[in-house]
Amino acid sequence: MDPNLTVAVFGVGAAMLGFWTVARFPTLGPQRVSSALVVAAVASVGQSPVLGLMEPVKLALGIPGALLFVVLPSLTLLFWATGCLVRSLVALAAPYRS
Repeated sequence: MDPNLTVAVFGVGAAMLGFWTVARFPTLGPQRVSSALVVAAVASVGQSPVLGLMEPVKLALGIPGALLFVVLPSLTLLFWATGCLVRSLVALAAPYRS
């Protein structure tokens, strides 16, 4: 399988997992824009140190293990944080809609 296709599939899968979590559990995570912005910023900044775990996990479990245990959770967290931010912005723009 092409490595670029594999990374793209993992990205789409992580986005689906993250956004599904936001939609399925609407009370989970930050509800205000300020706290959602902080969580999204921390998730974005946290990507660099987490990706530093790629090499040790790749050596221990191989490339599939590194994709499954490092890349997928970190991208899922990033998409979840972004989904929480979007949800809080929508609630700010239309506060009385349910």
